[in-house]
Amino acid sequence: MSINKTFALAITALVAAVVITARPFGRTSTVLTSGECIASVERDRTAITVRVTVVDPDAASSLRRAKAAYGIVAEYTQSIDDDTMEMQTARFDSHERNRWDHNRQEEIFVGFETNIELVISSDRRDKIEEVMSAFAGRPNIFPGNLRMFSSPRKIMPAIENCIQTAVEHARSNANSIAAADGRRVGRMVSAEFSRIAGPGDIQPRPMMMRQAAALGGGVGADSGISLFATDSEISVTVTATFELK
Repeated sequence: MSINKTFALAITALVAAVVITARPFGRTSTVLTSGECIASVERDRTAITVRVTVVDPDAASSLRRAKAAYGIVAEYTQSIDDDTMEMQTARFDSHERNRWDHNRQEEIFVGFETNIELVISSDRRDKIEEVMSAFAGRPNIFPGNLRMFSSPRKIMPAIENCIQTAVEHARSNANSIAAADGRRVGRMVSAEFSRIAGPGDIQPRPMMMRQAAALGGGVGADSGISLFATDSEISVTVTATFELK
């Protein structure tokens, strides 16, 4: 779906209900208004997180085995015929792992745990599913958190278009206020905007994924978003000050 078609079908512009005031701005009276735009953006990429976890009594052996498993995943991924596929290391740590023995009331040494996470994304969902299938059930390799998101090449034009729409509606709101007093609106003298992204619209960052994992779920996986949903939602609010003539 093209971005133009997406906007033609999915953009809903709303005039924000905010306090509007007339005030002196130097020698010129001004009016402060807000406009809001809500837009739907296609989720064009699919991602998966492949985690390698190795526990070994020897620290060097734990690190070596984890790096070897990581290399297998990376080599396989690079061999896939897909120019849109990207990889990035999201986590790499190695530490001593212990467990609490309730009978002995003390910590028992388990081993040295090494974790490496590789985030793999592509425009082609079938290629990501291929990676997931290739490593399902493999020892020390855990593919998961399959998700879709909107890439920057989709998000950025959507934000730019939404800012323009929100500014237009902020001006329309100002015109309505000015007309009620028999006046008209001039140039815009200042403006600021804020953006609120809908869940799942962008690729989660490593810290977000680790925090979600600690809570028992992956970002996007358990947030009420369908894996195969086609759109993300963004909201842009512009607050602008216009001259009153």
